[in-house]
Amino acid sequence: MQIDPRSVAREIPGIFDEVFPQLTPGIVAHFNSGADDFDIQQIPSTLLAQSTLQRAMLFELGYSVGERILANTTIDWDGCVDVAFRRQQAFFDAKPPGEVSSGDKALATIVGENLATRLTRMSDEGMSPLVLGPAIPGLEWIASGRGDFSVGRTLIEVKCTAKRFGAPDYRQVAIYWLLSYAAALEGRGDEWEHLILLNPRRGEQVSLRVDSFISTISSGRTKVDVLQLFMSLIGSRLTR
Repeated sequence: MQIDPRSVAREIPGIFDEVFPQLTPGIVAHFNSGADDFDIQQIPSTLLAQSTLQRAMLFELGYSVGERILANTTIDWDGCVDVAFRRQQAFFDAKPPGEVSSGDKALATIVGENLATRLTRMSDEGMSPLVLGPAIPGLEWIASGRGDFSVGRTLIEVKCTAKRFGAPDYRQVAIYWLLSYAAALEGRGDEWEHLILLNPRRGEQVSLRVDSFISTISSGRTKVDVLQLFMSLIGSRLTR
């Protein structure tokens, strides 16, 4: 059975405890302390309080709106709702949202515009085109998947929570890097060189240079050592 890499990162944390033993609450707080702020449209608290959607669905809807803006296409609300529901359903016990209120549409539009504006600027600053849904290669029983966005060899993952980034978010970008590194060594793709966690709700991003990030959370192991340990763990899991 093939398991999506995002599910591996969130549901099998034991693997990461061995591969990345230093991804502790203290290290997560350290990474978060280096976050950069960027300008956003603030989300009106009154509208948020009146929202009838689950928070995860609301901000997934904002993500879908952002994709439409980036693609310069008209915001088709039925299409955005359908995409948001299918994405939520893939990883969570989501329920169909039903009719979306005007207030929820306004909230989703703010988030979508925040996301599109920031990503466009990142693309301009990096002088590379923005890629939607960059490929994440599979490995052994880990299926291939899609990331959120990329600019050049920088992978950008979007989180729309009220909280700061957590250990599961860092595990997710770590496994995406691991899969890219394995593919690069086998001539199947390029390795991500930078990883970014981006929150268009808070106006916050954490930028990570892969070499220092991996060295920090793996207790100083080399990238080759990290991959070899990871391979041994996912290989042994098949025999359990």
